[in-house]
Amino acid sequence: MNDITQIQLLWFAIGIALILIEFTTLPGIGFLFLGLGSLTSSVLMYYFPEIEFYQIVSMGLSSLAWFLLLWWPLKNFVYGSKDAKNSYFNIVGMQVEVALKDIEASGRGQVYWSGTIMNARIDDNKGAKVGDSLYILEVRGNILICTHNKSVK
Repeated sequence: MNDITQIQLLWFAIGIALILIEFTTLPGIGFLFLGLGSLTSSVLMYYFPEIEFYQIVSMGLSSLAWFLLLWWPLKNFVYGSKDAKNSYFNIVGMQVEVALKDIEASGRGQVYWSGTIMNARIDDNKGAKVGDSLYILEVRGNILICTHNKSVK
């Protein structure tokens, strides 16, 4: 087997450092792919020493390969898949409380949900006073569509 060279160790250390930076200080920047590319280049240079002449190209192509391989799965892991597009609307059916001022019939106002004031619109023909309870019927953008009826879809 080949002896490990300083260049291979350097790329290995750079890879470890980039991955640690990604997970500890600057997440989401892309250092994960660069780190994996560095580690891959280090291993490739160990088994194919002639690649050391093209170390930057090797690192760049390895990083690109890792990016293409992992970007979609990581995106789905972090943000959810397309099929789960509406799954974060799991607040439908939850109870909210009218906040700050009364909401007129079929009007807009604000409600408390989970300790946060959110924009809301009442979907039925009854108004609501501050402190009244409503139920979330639907989410449209940043507006909660609410109703007085507890039996929600």
